[in-house]
Amino acid sequence: MGQAARSIFLLSVLWLAGCAAGGGTAVPKAQLDEAPMYGGADRSAAADLRAADDTLIADATQAYGSRENASRAWVEQGYRFYQEDQLGMAMRRFNQAWLLNSKNPEVYTGFAAVLHDQGKFCEAMNMMDRALSLDPPSFQGLYADAGRTAARCAAEDKTLPPEARVAATLRSDALYRKGEAVEHDKGYLYASWATAFYRRGQYADAWSMIFKSRAAGGQPSPEFVEMLRVKMPEPARP
Repeated sequence: MGQAARSIFLLSVLWLAGCAAGGGTAVPKAQLDEAPMYGGADRSAAADLRAADDTLIADATQAYGSRENASRAWVEQGYRFYQEDQLGMAMRRFNQAWLLNSKNPEVYTGFAAVLHDQGKFCEAMNMMDRALSLDPPSFQGLYADAGRTAARCAAEDKTLPPEARVAATLRSDALYRKGEAVEHDKGYLYASWATAFYRRGQYADAWSMIFKSRAAGGQPSPEFVEMLRVKMPEPARP
C-alpha cells in the first residue's frame, strides 16, 4: 500500500473507530478516551467499544502488516496532535496505539507528554517509568525528558511526602546521568538538566548546564534563560 493510500486508510479507520465507539451511553466515553489506557476501564464489557476496538486492530494490522507497525503509526499521529496542542486528540491516538501494542514504549512517553502539559507531573513520571521498564532503545530525548518529568514531580506536587520528594530528585539526577552516557544530543539533554536545577533553586548549577548545552550545539529556550537571569545574573563563562 502506498503512503498516500495508507494516509487515507488511517483517517478512515480513525473516523470509523470514533463513530462506532460513540453509540453507547453507558460508558463516559469522552473522559475515558482522554485518560491513559482508557482509565483502566474494561472496554470489552461494552459491545460498541469492543466492536470499534476489534475493527481498529484488524484493519490497522492489515494495512501496516503488524500490530507493532500500526502502533508506531498511531503514535506518530498522536505526536502530531500534541505538537498542535490538541492534547485530547493526542491522548485518543496514544490510547489507540496502546490497544494495538501495549508493549510499545513510545505509547507511554506519549501519555507522559500529555500529562506533563496538563500539569500532572507525578502521573507523567509513572508513565515514563512504564516506558523505561520496557527496556526501550535510547530514542531521542528519552532520559532527558524522564529526568525533567521527575524533577517537576519533586518540585511541584505538594502532596508528596518529604521522602518521596527526595527520591524523585535523586531519580531525576540518575536519569540525566544515564542520558549523558547514552544520548547523542547533549545540547538538548543539558538544556533540560538546567531546568531541573532551576526548579530546585540551584541557579549556579543551572547556568553550568546552560553553558554545557551551548558548547554542545544546543539552543536553550530564550524564555527559560531570561527566567534564570531573574534569579541569578549570567556568570562569566568558565
